[in-house]
Amino acid sequence: MAGHRQKLALFAAVAAILAPFSALADEATLNAEVSLLKAQLAAQSTRIERLEAILARGAGAPAAVTDATATPASPIILTDAGTGRGPAAAPPPAEPAAPGNATTIGGYGEIAYNAYLKDSSRDQADLKRFVLFFGHRFSDRISFNSEFEVEHAVSSSSDKGEAEIEQAYLNYQISPAMNLRAGLFLMPFGFLNRSHEPPTFYGVERNEIETRIIPSTWREGGVSLYGSIGRGFDYDIGVTTGFSVAKLDDTGTPLLATHQELQLAHASDLSVYGSVDWRGVPGVDIGGGVFTGNTSQNNADFRQDATQPNFSGISARLTLWDVHARLQRNGFDLEALYTRGTFDQAAQVDSVILAYNSANGADRPLAPSAFYGWLVQGAYTYTFKNEMAVSPFVRYERYNTQASLPLGLVADPANRDKLLTLGLSFRPLSDIVVKFDYQKFFDNTQNDRINLGLGYMF
Repeated sequence: MAGHRQKLALFAAVAAILAPFSALADEATLNAEVSLLKAQLAAQSTRIERLEAILARGAGAPAAVTDATATPASPIILTDAGTGRGPAAAPPPAEPAAPGNATTIGGYGEIAYNAYLKDSSRDQADLKRFVLFFGHRFSDRISFNSEFEVEHAVSSSSDKGEAEIEQAYLNYQISPAMNLRAGLFLMPFGFLNRSHEPPTFYGVERNEIETRIIPSTWREGGVSLYGSIGRGFDYDIGVTTGFSVAKLDDTGTPLLATHQELQLAHASDLSVYGSVDWRGVPGVDIGGGVFTGNTSQNNADFRQDATQPNFSGISARLTLWDVHARLQRNGFDLEALYTRGTFDQAAQVDSVILAYNSANGADRPLAPSAFYGWLVQGAYTYTFKNEMAVSPFVRYERYNTQASLPLGLVADPANRDKLLTLGLSFRPLSDIVVKFDYQKFFDNTQNDRINLGLGYMF
């Protein structure tokens, strides 16, 4: 019995001696566990905030607006099965700033196969886009964002592919409701121009309205202020570079053809723009915008090369506006968009071009006085097995890139059409999509086709 007491005393003494070390070990373990839990909670909090913001952007912007494109590769897809999937009206907000500097990499890509029903010689397969995002957060307030794109797989002087910078700008968060952005950035018009990763839009091909009228992917160099003014209203205003009427080379896409892309862009005539979106009710987005500026650029092309058309004394102001609405709820995704553009002094511009063509045996295209397009689209998403989803959709479009011509000129029927698209998107994961659709062109029926597509984003 005495021996037993001695052993107990010995164990007690050892325990007393080791207690501080045990406490230290327990404290270190607890600290490690607490750090791990904090990291997990922070990650979960970030995910919840992003999901809430994405859901809200179906209708309303988050109360605290940060850099709207600091994480451009983030999915812009509703993940709640009760709300449906589909592209949101604007890019997601930035994730909370990490301590110290943080560099992010993302991207997207898409491959398409087009089978023309009336002329199989036009069938083609194409790696349409390969895009990488690079971003860096210098501090809690200052970040850099960029987007590098290669189109059609190969870019060289003898190929049709292009390598281009689609975004490159610095963002400064002035306050939770106001950001200052400077550099090359996307214009806030329509839906697709701001959210064009393949899993975020319906159809293999980008719709005609946001290609021919709104020249997606449309970006300009300049300075802008954007953010939230409360009650569900978001704003975006800025001063940027603009278009050059002297570069018009395709009447089927009048703005895509005159877009300068910040490539040694003439900047004698700057443009201004403004847009407002109301997302005060979950799943609802109603908005619009206006862009305007002169396009003659002080006759820059002629001043640099006297063999070009002389637009002296002509301002050729361009004005483009759009209105759009979207409802995303209970799996349904309904969308409508109308956009219209005008060239002031189109008669003077076309008189110069006609005289130039006659004197030089040229065939330069003419500028329209007005052009427009509209679409309505409906989709429903069936979600199953967590992220897996199937989204059948239907879209009807109508456009006319020569809706009004000056001087009694006759429009080319190829520049107007009505188009019905029926399709299906399958997402095994939210960031991967397989697409199929059928497109019926009512006026230019030779363009009827079946499309297959594969897209991803990360």
